[in-house]
Amino acid sequence: MATPAELARLKAGPVTPSEAIWFDRYSHERLARYRQMQDPEADACAALIGFKRPAGLLDEVERRARTEGGVFQAFLDHCHTVPAWVDFEKMELGRRVYRRYSSLQGLVLMCSSLVEGYAHNKPAQVLVATGRLQKDVSRRIYETGQMLHNLVGEDGLRPGGLGHRTLMEVRLLHAAVRQFLVDNPRFDPALYDLPINQEDMAGTILEFDFMVVRGLKRLGLQINRREHESMHYMWRYAGHVLGVREELLTSTIEEQEILALQLTSHLYQPTEDSERLAKALLRSMSHKPPFHLSYDVLLAFSRYLIGDAVADDLNIRSTVPAAAAVRLVRTAVSTLSVGHRLLPDAALRRLEDMNFALGRRTLKAGLGDNPARWGFRAMA
Repeated sequence: MATPAELARLKAGPVTPSEAIWFDRYSHERLARYRQMQDPEADACAALIGFKRPAGLLDEVERRARTEGGVFQAFLDHCHTVPAWVDFEKMELGRRVYRRYSSLQGLVLMCSSLVEGYAHNKPAQVLVATGRLQKDVSRRIYETGQMLHNLVGEDGLRPGGLGHRTLMEVRLLHAAVRQFLVDNPRFDPALYDLPINQEDMAGTILEFDFMVVRGLKRLGLQINRREHESMHYMWRYAGHVLGVREELLTSTIEEQEILALQLTSHLYQPTEDSERLAKALLRSMSHKPPFHLSYDVLLAFSRYLIGDAVADDLNIRSTVPAAAAVRLVRTAVSTLSVGHRLLPDAALRRLEDMNFALGRRTLKAGLGDNPARWGFRAMA
């Protein structure tokens, strides 16, 4: 866990009847069963088509759905079926908050969510086996940024929108990776369980939602409960489109916290691979847009955001000057956050549009002239 407070929270166990239900729902025994479940709709498609870049996979599924139907149409139907609990208007505030602070979100995702995720040894072995994060680290990070950028575009996550389509592409990419690892000697399911299984997928949602919000608050950003609930609601639906089972999509931020505690305590097992992945990420992203921060400063941000316990396990240290820089940034973010609360809505919307445009320029700089060479065909 990232902090002593979270460790104490886990050790104390449930303190309300609802928490007792959630602790049981996400017990280690139940989570272990989810490690033997993957994504049948997407996997059935991947088993019948060759490995392509994400956009190419969805194009192929759509083409074969028109000519063959079957598993291809079943996948599209699942992605386009909107659960009864979904209200897209309830996601709008969360979409705007993510859009408003997209750059900070990227910093937190890189230095906190992903780094802490590498301390979960079993899911991290997929990255080790595919070699993607060692060979082309920065490109993969910018592709992740492109996905997040598309999610907060004007269409949001409504079916037919670019954000929704991007999630479908990601889901098929995960299925293609699972297909690639079938009988692959570089990945041992006896040791690590099925690759990109349901527990891992639920953990990915936590990285983009729970851990990002936690990190933004640690950097001094003021996020009220209404905003937090909308951000969580947005990722709950995103998880559905990505193929996460309904019972792993938490309905409240309190339930989400229990899932995060239980999942991390179930998977936390940092190894030398964890340290290598974390440092490869931060080293590759040093001096790159939009922050152009040095490796030492990125290490300091990471240590501050993930906490000393995890940082020590990953051998992530910070120098005194770099740690001081992090404290200065936190002070500035806290001050700006207070100022944003005083702005009228029209000014906030202009700020959100400016940050969104900055994100687009950053992604173009990071991905080069052809963003679709490996990643997603379109950018919001």
